[in-house]
Amino acid sequence: MLKLNYLFCDHMILQRDKEISVWGESDLPVCVSIDGITVSADACDGKFLVKLPAHKAGGPYTLVIENANDSIAINDVYFGEVFLASGQSNMYMTLVETNQTLEECDKVVRIFTPDREWEYDRRQMDMCWADICMENKESISAVASHFAINIAKNLDVPVGILSCAQGASCVCSWVAPETAESEYMFTKEVKGDSWAFTLPFNQNSFHYNQWLIHVAPYTIRGVIWYQGESDAVSIICDNYARIFGLMVDDWRKLWNDPDLPFITVQLPTFCDGGLWPVIRDQQVKAMLEGHNIGMITIGDVGELNDIHPKDKITVGNRLAVYARGMIYGEDIQYKSPLCESATVADGVAVLKFSNAENGLYETEPLAFTVISKDGAEVAGNYEINGDTIRVWADGVEPCEVAFCYDASTPVHLYSSAGIPASSFKIACKGE
Repeated sequence: MLKLNYLFCDHMILQRDKEISVWGESDLPVCVSIDGITVSADACDGKFLVKLPAHKAGGPYTLVIENANDSIAINDVYFGEVFLASGQSNMYMTLVETNQTLEECDKVVRIFTPDREWEYDRRQMDMCWADICMENKESISAVASHFAINIAKNLDVPVGILSCAQGASCVCSWVAPETAESEYMFTKEVKGDSWAFTLPFNQNSFHYNQWLIHVAPYTIRGVIWYQGESDAVSIICDNYARIFGLMVDDWRKLWNDPDLPFITVQLPTFCDGGLWPVIRDQQVKAMLEGHNIGMITIGDVGELNDIHPKDKITVGNRLAVYARGMIYGEDIQYKSPLCESATVADGVAVLKFSNAENGLYETEPLAFTVISKDGAEVAGNYEINGDTIRVWADGVEPCEVAFCYDASTPVHLYSSAGIPASSFKIACKGE
């Protein structure tokens, strides 16, 4: 008997320059070979795990797994960059739903989408390595596809995506069972009767058990994550950074990689977003306080009347640019401008921004709000000066300053690299 994990099939992409895990079921010792490299391992309780040494980018190769009685050959195998794409509906959203086409790419770019338990949600290309191309537009993630092509073209390597996303999923469904059992935020008392938590797949650890334990430890470079809408409910949203951090820790333990990079997508604008500004704050907090966590901003490409904005090219490309800077060390500007301090003097708040060394610019008038000590809110005047912005309202002493701090106001403030700032609300300090 010899059986492989379902990810190991024809046309697969393996992670370059890292040790590769190959695993499955066998009742006898196993031998794994590729491109002149052969590694053997004993079977234990009917299972095996083989570690192949790091291999440079290239292909196609044939991966052969055999024991004394059986042999399996996997054809058209490439080494390149592999990412896990996860989250909820905006990561799950397919190319056909966006009305956007893919940029042409002469590199091998492929995606694997595991099957689902629910029949209505299955796609034609599930459970196989499929080319990222317009012919498969009805089955593959739009964000992940644009991300993959950008990485492939700029790094000049094949790229593979493991697509594990589920519309309306909450963080509670992606954490390990032991985390769910020990965390108060994942109890029924806290989650209440919010519609998202009534969905069967938002039971604690559902997706962790359904997908992640079967996908890990397939060797990956990092994770791109687009989620948060379903956790924008009272109590939970105020703790989003912490519970997201718990999820990240669980995934890093599962992959045995304490430095596994995560790059998240901050929520955009939406007319019914409610507590989305709080989630955005929490996403910034998770990035700043976490280890090896990045975040892109998309406050300029949301759609007020659609929770699923169609522009996924911008999202995928910004994720790729962030990965190229954060993970691959490319000398580019990739971080979003963040307001790091507000100092008041003579009734004027001076906002200082990080990641804006070459200055800030606006494409449309900006929405600043000056908040007084008694809580009164007044529209603010402003003046951009390099990496600072002066904000004031006549007759009001600023106690706080807010920028686009609601669910529906789009962001039109950019760094010199064209990266939009994050919305924020910040307390002012005296000189």
